[in-house]
Amino acid sequence: MTAVMRVPWTNRLTKMIREPGGLRVGDALDAAQTNLESIREDCLKAIDARLETLEQLHHQTLAGDRPELRDEIYAQAADIQSVAGVYGLDELGQAAFSLCDLVDRLRSVDRWDRQAVAVHLNALRLFRNPQPEAAAAVLEGLQRITGRLPRPAAAEPA
Repeated sequence: MTAVMRVPWTNRLTKMIREPGGLRVGDALDAAQTNLESIREDCLKAIDARLETLEQLHHQTLAGDRPELRDEIYAQAADIQSVAGVYGLDELGQAAFSLCDLVDRLRSVDRWDRQAVAVHLNALRLFRNPQPEAAAAVLEGLQRITGRLPRPAAAEPA
């Protein structure tokens, strides 16, 4: 008869967490917040640079729609969205998300709508400096613009 030998397994991360020392969760969160504040100005300058790039890309679409312009507009808006919420620019992040959604929907119907993109760019400029009194109406308007287009079909699993 064969004997079963059991080897106790220890999760390395669990072991490290249980060891004394290190930072408390609250201290780690405070340090993270301090680190984020130390790069705040650089991040806001990066948002401003992305907004300027979006304006230039939008201007380039006057010469004709090209897929690489759509892709770059999407990428710039996604970058803005990823940073905006960290610094309390929630409306800016929502408008950037709406622009990404708009680009996706326009791709799915293979067309371009410069006016709809321009409205989104105007909203992004507005929300770069928080405007709480205008936020709800502007975001609702962006949703109406984007909602006129069908959602892209889900990708088929490979």
